[in-house]
Amino acid sequence: MTFKKLIPCFLLFISITTFAQETTTKIKFYGFIGNDFYFNSRQNKEMVDGLVQLFPLPVDLNAGTDKNAVPQAELLSINTRLGLEISGAPILGAKTSGKLEADFAGFGTSFYVFRIRQAYMKLNWNKTELLVGQTWHPLFGNVAPGTLSVNGGAPFQPFNRSPQVRLKQNLCSTLSLTAALLYEMQYTSTGPLGPCSVYMKNAIIPELFLGAENKTSHWTNGIGVDYKTISPDTKKISSLSAVAYSQYINSKFQLKGKVIYGQNMSNQLMIGGYGVSKFAADSATAVSYTNFNNVSTWVNAVYGTKFQVGLLLGLSQNLGSSELLDLKKGGKLTNYGYGFYDVNDASNKTQQQMIDRLYRIAPNVTYNLQNVKFGVEYDFTAASYGTIQRDGSVVNPYTVSNNRVLISLMYIF
Repeated sequence: MTFKKLIPCFLLFISITTFAQETTTKIKFYGFIGNDFYFNSRQNKEMVDGLVQLFPLPVDLNAGTDKNAVPQAELLSINTRLGLEISGAPILGAKTSGKLEADFAGFGTSFYVFRIRQAYMKLNWNKTELLVGQTWHPLFGNVAPGTLSVNGGAPFQPFNRSPQVRLKQNLCSTLSLTAALLYEMQYTSTGPLGPCSVYMKNAIIPELFLGAENKTSHWTNGIGVDYKTISPDTKKISSLSAVAYSQYINSKFQLKGKVIYGQNMSNQLMIGGYGVSKFAADSATAVSYTNFNNVSTWVNAVYGTKFQVGLLLGLSQNLGSSELLDLKKGGKLTNYGYGFYDVNDASNKTQQQMIDRLYRIAPNVTYNLQNVKFGVEYDFTAASYGTIQRDGSVVNPYTVSNNRVLISLMYIF
């Protein structure tokens, strides 16, 4: 983004701040300048030019050489964020607040562009909270790993910000219920057209979430269910996911964990998706789809304040498809999501492979000053690939791994 394009953003901020000083509206400005260097020993499925690293790519041979066995390194400053926290006059007996947050990690004709992260308003009554706008998906929730990496634990942890209408009801001082209606925008399901929001848009029905959470001074425990319907073409497919999580925090120690059973969670940057379970007689038109089922879990421990050490352990396992996958003409399966690849083997034959199991070990060390944060993280992620079968399982599995080193320097304001 050029300086000329940034001028309207700064003028808007100045105007908002000036307006706030003349009214009852209060605005708090926050953000940070992030600089990240990373090294990968192997090519990976990644987002945001590698800042969000998901998993290593499979062996894909070209003249006997694995084209994905290539290391990479890069230094980026696009993990830089600007935000406004806003509070205003009461409406209908409710306290009003909002958030507007953006970073420089979007893609456009000028490569990196200023993009929206969160933009929502909230109304808070005595025991009820109503949120309208874009923010973190309820499956991401209030319990997430404390990682140095921007990926936030993905693909073991759901990672998604979506437009939503969310209602939270406090039943007592510790227990609350949350219900949400969501649509897709930046983090989308995938299908015949690639990743895009059109599949949920054409399905009409929003994604539905219902959860319960109990929070005390040290403990947070919760459960939730999520129901999603998309329309890849003229046919629809519905998916059901569930989450359970727990967190303990005191002044210096944090211990967190989450378990997710998921169907077709590509919009959460998680492995798996869905496939065609029946083709029409012409072997080209999908008649019905079936979900791939997956279970993921992670545990995260962090100790310290000024000097922090942390460890993330993650595991994800493919559980196969709900129904048998149908073969297209030529004997091929049709699947959509993360972790599916057509690769060449040693005989130069194309195989349809997918991730069966994925695990991660990621320790990190962070030094925190008043306005500066410096950290180093080592991430070992291994993926077990195999040839896809009609029941969604794999045969002849093998493992590839990536060694990742991340060095991050952040100035916080």
